[in-house]
Amino acid sequence: MAYCLVLPEHGLMGHWYTWVNDSGIGGRAFVLHSDGPEPVYFDHRDGLEVGVQDFDKWNLGGASLAVGEALQGADVRFEADDLAVHFTFEGIHPAFDYGSNAIGTPSYLADNRYEQTGRIAGSLVWRGKTYEFDGPGHRDQSWGTRDWDAIHHYKWIAASGDDCSANLMWTMAEGEVDINGYVYLDGVQASIVDASVSTEYGPEFVQDVVRAELVDSGGRHTTLNLDRRHTLARWDVTPTFNFSDTMFTGTLGGHQVRAYVEYTWPRAYLDHLLSRAARSDAHVS
Repeated sequence: MAYCLVLPEHGLMGHWYTWVNDSGIGGRAFVLHSDGPEPVYFDHRDGLEVGVQDFDKWNLGGASLAVGEALQGADVRFEADDLAVHFTFEGIHPAFDYGSNAIGTPSYLADNRYEQTGRIAGSLVWRGKTYEFDGPGHRDQSWGTRDWDAIHHYKWIAASGDDCSANLMWTMAEGEVDINGYVYLDGVQASIVDASVSTEYGPEFVQDVVRAELVDSGGRHTTLNLDRRHTLARWDVTPTFNFSDTMFTGTLGGHQVRAYVEYTWPRAYLDHLLSRAARSDAHVS
């Protein structure tokens, strides 16, 4: 389960994350992204005994969650010696599960998964400063395990506005492209049936501009234009698989949005791209 704090007004993006396996062993993390390339804050604990609790009321290693109305509201905290965050989440539209897509949920991602934009309001205390926030954010939850090494590449985009939202999971795996997600615009939510994405990459092969054309099951064609990147955090989620996490602002169908954009690469492939770029720069100079 993840809650995403998308805070361009502070130049920060936060990621509250917790998990548990079928043996009742869980973990939690809180990550802050800024200019990059490394996260500016990363607190991770694993191998924790969960006991009899579930996600309705969750407390694990300083990360806590209390669910209100089902699939609508939540109260979330993270407390450590050097950082504390508390916020509430209130969904602006129904949670969308990937099982609602025409192809269902790809088995390498999870058994099922939901995504939801909501209003996130609260405060973050870090390095002697308090950051207040109240605006669009995002959350998701997966059931089942993810097979990272089955994935060649994915683009996960969670664009959140005051009254609109889109989630796109464009995945290349097993030699095929799978498209999952939804568009919520003008009070109507519909699954994405087709999407094209164009990316402008900057130094270190980081996504600097992202544009997408989304076609949903209602026949709407919606343009997502993310043209200002605010943060970067690049890190290996496993020894063989890398995340390039970025925060953008832009528009969805003409409405202002902020977005969490995650591109992924097998570590060896990313290293090849970075090495090729370095050789090209050396040749030019």
